[in-house]
Amino acid sequence: MSVTTRTNLVINPSSGTNSTGYTAVAGTGGAAALSRVTTGGQTTPTFSRVTWSTATTAISGGCTYGSVTGLTAGTAYAMSVWVRSSITQKVYIGMDWNTSGGGYISTTASGAISLTANVWTQVFVTGTAPATATQGNLSVLATTGGANWSIGSTLDVQGLLVEAGTTQGLFFDGSYVSANSVMYAWTVAPNASTSTATTYTPAISLVTKPTFDPCPRVEITISDVTPTDNVVGVWRTVNGKRQAVRGARKWTVNGSNFIIDYEAPLGRTVAYDLEITSGLNYGAGVTQQTTIVNAAAACIQDPLVPTSAIPLYENYSPNGEPTLQGQAIGALEHAAGMNLMQVIGSPDPVALMGQRLSAANVDFSMVTTAAQQTTNLRNLLQQAPILLVRPLPTFGSPLPGLCYVASAKPVEQPQFSRWEGTVTKWELKGDLVAAPTMNVLVPVWTYGTVAALWGTYQAPQTALASKTYLDVLKSPSGV
Repeated sequence: MSVTTRTNLVINPSSGTNSTGYTAVAGTGGAAALSRVTTGGQTTPTFSRVTWSTATTAISGGCTYGSVTGLTAGTAYAMSVWVRSSITQKVYIGMDWNTSGGGYISTTASGAISLTANVWTQVFVTGTAPATATQGNLSVLATTGGANWSIGSTLDVQGLLVEAGTTQGLFFDGSYVSANSVMYAWTVAPNASTSTATTYTPAISLVTKPTFDPCPRVEITISDVTPTDNVVGVWRTVNGKRQAVRGARKWTVNGSNFIIDYEAPLGRTVAYDLEITSGLNYGAGVTQQTTIVNAAAACIQDPLVPTSAIPLYENYSPNGEPTLQGQAIGALEHAAGMNLMQVIGSPDPVALMGQRLSAANVDFSMVTTAAQQTTNLRNLLQQAPILLVRPLPTFGSPLPGLCYVASAKPVEQPQFSRWEGTVTKWELKGDLVAAPTMNVLVPVWTYGTVAALWGTYQAPQTALASKTYLDVLKSPSGV
């Protein structure tokens, strides 16, 4: 699990509303009183203060908090207190272990700790609760090597922390503001109950489905996100190119969520990562996960309609599905806009070039040998102006793992074969383009019009999930 919870067993760790549980220890020969101060604390504004009205005659005295309950025998505990002395002093922090009836068992104490006058210092000790221990009193007291408390001397105490473990942790209580992937809470009442600090480390897990039901895909689960709204993006990287997974851009996740990538490249190592752009988990690091979709065939589909997917074979199709013709993918043309500027006095013109484009005029010509497969491909070409071809690496071409193809004029050529019956050849050439998205607008729609239709980014993704590309172009409202 990547959700961890710390529990502070001290129910009034910083005198948040009162000084309940705190007791002034006057020390030998001294007299002291306890008060509550509301400003100037180290971990929170409030703290308890011990003030001496009579000086001690021996090095002793300080402050005790009792009692810390909920202890378990045999469990190690880390205990710490933030203290400030008005004089240079040496103190120790100690836990008196008690039975459920309040009977004293033993004490765990630190060595002498030096305090600089008027400086907040966190003092720390670890100890294991002995048998029959269920509660204890936590104290900070002057010790050997220190000084007597004089009249007007003060000892300030706050930030009490008792938690299972042996590591000195940062203080917290339920009043802390949740941030940086950590949520703070009081178990019951503020400043009168134990408190928790729960750290959420978002995780991403993958399940690969290589079958055509409706198409090869990757199922992505996002988990261990704080149970509040976090805006995230799920990204897919293959062959060095990073793209957002459809439907998972500016995606609100509360706790966990699930999405399917119906456009995962086939037969290649695909990496997925989670980017958190706002919310309590903002900026949280997420370990990238990789997978390979080992499908038996390549795939051609409408990128917006997963159920349109048709298997695509390189050499032989078992049921008459589309098969690439011999000349297919023979050349990849990479064009760039270019202007030549003649320079007077020089035979060499200057070339001004734009961005080199993805492959153009790519030949995806294929053949179908079964009537149903011919119908399936014809319907696909009619509904999807932009096709998605997901080739296999075995095609032996430097095609990207995802080929979004804009083909203006596919040509259907039915032919009769004595051995195979009707064979349909398809001349399909096109340019590789960017993936289509549901937020493409046509001239009769304005951005404001579309924005008024949807309250969130996820709303159109959900409402338009069953629509074709042309449906969305005609009516972004889905009606």
